[in-house]
Amino acid sequence: QTGSAIAAITARKAAANATALASAVIVLALGRLPDLPLLDFPALQGLNLKGGLRIPPEFSALAIAIAIYGGSYIAEIVRGGFKAVGKGQMEAALSLGLSPWRVFTLVRLPLALRAMLPILANQYVWLMKATTMGIAVGFTDFFMIVALTINHSGQTLEAIGILMAGFLAINLSLAAVFNRINKTIALKGNQLRG
Repeated sequence: QTGSAIAAITARKAAANATALASAVIVLALGRLPDLPLLDFPALQGLNLKGGLRIPPEFSALAIAIAIYGGSYIAEIVRGGFKAVGKGQMEAALSLGLSPWRVFTLVRLPLALRAMLPILANQYVWLMKATTMGIAVGFTDFFMIVALTINHSGQTLEAIGILMAGFLAINLSLAAVFNRINKTIALKGNQLRG
């Protein structure tokens, strides 16, 4: 029975990977301009580069700032999650004859993920909200578009309502995904009963 269960899990993972790859190809195919190839590599023409992807400097500044700031918080959360795993549990796994890699993958990583996932969910919601810092560097993000709409149309309440609904939808979607993952990896039978 164990062999058939492992085969079923492997088949599910392969199907999920194939679905993800097919979805990525479909998104790439549908998201491109009709006259351009699927992949456009930059080529030197004269003293200039033609083709390729152009990244605005405002976006680069915003991405680097959020990556450094958010990355430092996430690194600390991950470190704290691994520190939360008791030394005795790892020693018990080693005493059972598991290799250090198996101890990490079967004991330490799952327990650390359970400890760090709720905090990581909050951090990713914050990172999504932090994209509004693009205003400081002139990047046209969701908030900037709403601000421009207010300036041009005068429809302040409607535009702010759209902004709030957009942020609420994104944040609730992120929270729902992380709550689902958290419920899936939770240890059964350890919850408090009231």
